Amino acid sequence: MTESPVGVTVDPPARVVATRIIGWAASIFHRIERHGGVVPPGPVLVVANHPNSLLDPLVVFRTAGRPTRPLAKAPLFDQVFVGSMLRVLGGLPVYRKQDDASQMHRNEQTFDAAIEALRAGHAVQIYPEGISHSEPALVPLRTGAARIAFGAELRSDWTLGLRLVPVGITYRRKHLFRGTALAFIGEPFTIERFRASYEKDAVAAVQELTEEIAGRLQQVTLNLTESEDIELVETANRLYTREKGLQRWREREDMADKLPRLQRFARGLAWLRANDPARHDRLRREVRRYHRFLKLLGAEEGDVPRKYQPGATGWYVLREAVLLLLGLPFAVLGAILWAPAYFAPLLVLRAVRPPFEAVATYKIATGFAAAPLTALIGALAAGILAGPVAALLTFFLVPLLGLAAIAFFERLRRVREDARVFLRASGKRKEVDRLARMRADLAAEFDRVLVEAPEILEGPARTS
Repeated sequence: MTESPVGVTVDPPARVVATRIIGWAASIFHRIERHGGVVPPGPVLVVANHPNSLLDPLVVFRTAGRPTRPLAKAPLFDQVFVGSMLRVLGGLPVYRKQDDASQMHRNEQTFDAAIEALRAGHAVQIYPEGISHSEPALVPLRTGAARIAFGAELRSDWTLGLRLVPVGITYRRKHLFRGTALAFIGEPFTIERFRASYEKDAVAAVQELTEEIAGRLQQVTLNLTESEDIELVETANRLYTREKGLQRWREREDMADKLPRLQRFARGLAWLRANDPARHDRLRREVRRYHRFLKLLGAEEGDVPRKYQPGATGWYVLREAVLLLLGLPFAVLGAILWAPAYFAPLLVLRAVRPPFEAVATYKIATGFAAAPLTALIGALAAGILAGPVAALLTFFLVPLLGLAAIAFFERLRRVREDARVFLRASGKRKEVDRLARMRADLAAEFDRVLVEAPEILEGPARTS
């Protein structure tokens, strides 16, 4: 660890390189988006929700804009590959009761190490929920993040200027290859205003700061009453944005753009459930019915246009056909080369049968091992057949072919869905008209809810 000329901590080069490589690798498994700015310089405690086990820190690595030292459960440090990477990344072990109750006393050492890392100017990431889970909302937070924050300021005589940065991590199809992950990076805040209450009653101040962290995490995450509500708010957002002209009919919206609206729909759903249960149930049934009509017409993403324009449709067909034909040979070769690496995680999952929250972790961990092995085998085969220059070129060409295959099949999937919607909508004019009427009625109902409960839908404001 060194200091820059202006006194800002510079992380070891190995940590910077490892953070970037692992973040990039995670972005191949998932499309990773960021909403908000990067993590600021200086001492920062990143507090995040924990929906996807080992993948969550990788999302932070990709989006934070600087290395962030992770707190991770202690058994991971005993694994050859994962443990080695955690040590390079500056990871700090957390000893959990469910792993080994006899080791929990060692958490004091971990807290001390985290505090000293912050005092040295590093960024540290922690998951105050304490467990990875698939619940539709945050689970009650533990107090570790607050205790570390107060400890760092206390040892620095309240001159450290520590900032806490809430990061909300939201997934779509989180257990599948090429799902979407969003890191919603919230506004940094300091804890100076908690000093008086901490000096008066440390235990109460820790709880107060923990509640503040929970409130800020709620602002950057999607919190639902029931797991099934995600389908409702997703469908509500789809129909509303298309009806209001905020999105084109077949456009796939980035998670970063739609999450604030999903949050508002979720708050509106909760408000209706609490204040008008009969109306809530009626609206939920209508949204579900709309969703069934979308599925009937083949729409997995986007919505069904009222009418297709011949010129725009013809240009779409020509453009996509040319791009798919140009990419086809590279995609086929990439798919053949990477088939073993693609299927290896599936074999591991079948053998291990991990809990749902850890499925993506096992997939990406297997991929980390399989990817360089695939490139090396390809390079070795090329070297035997054509010499060392061919081996070197192949080593770099094999990953590019894999990326080409990913891009091709993602485009093909979108085109197939668009074609399916077009063909079904063309033959079901009455269903399309009925869908349009349902969409208009539902959008009008959502507008009425906006008028009745604007403070609920906009959410509370917070200041630093």
